[in-house]
This record gives sequence, structure tokens and C-alpha cells, in this order.
Amino acid sequence: MGTLRDLQYALQEKIEELRQRDALIDELELELDQKDDLIQRLQNELDKYRSVIRPASKQSPGQCASSLQEQQRTKRQAISAEPTAFDIQDLNHVTLPFYPKSTQ
Repeated sequence: MGTLRDLQYALQEKIEELRQRDALIDELELELDQKDDLIQRLQNELDKYRSVIRPASKQSPGQCASSLQEQQRTKRQAISAEPTAFDIQDLNHVTLPFYPKSTQ
């Protein structure tokens, strides 16, 4: 076993090593935060560019063939629940049925 002085010296070396590691960890965490901020900023910028490019790319010549195919497809019809000729005076005399709620 070493002397007290040797043990104190070894302890001081380990403490200094831990301080250096802590400093390195702090430095790396700061770098990581900066990179996260950069990624977020670049992601926002990319989203902004994509939102501008998408409408412009829909009219590009490369997509003319796909737009022709879409035009040749049969058009599907949907039924709307809204009245086509909406007049509030026509709806004034309409009464809706009342259904009592059960406890189930």
C-alpha cells in the first residue's frame, strides 16, 4: 500500500482528470446545443423552400404526363349534405324531431 502522500497525489490526479472530463462534457453539450439550433434553423428554411417549390413544381413539364393521366380518369361524384339552393326562409318552418336519450 502507498504512503499517505502517494494516495493524496493519486487523488489529486483523479480529481483533475474528472475536472477535465467535466469541462469536455460541458464543451460537447454546448456544441450539441448549437448543432441542434442549426438543424432546427435549416429544417425551418427547408420547409419554407419546399412550400415555395411545390406549387411551382406542379406546373413543371415533367408532370404533364401525370396530369394528362389524371384528366383521363373518370371523375367521381360526391354527395353534399348542404342544400344546393340555400334559402333561410325555406328552413324556418322545418322542425327537427326530438329523441329522448336513454341512460345506456
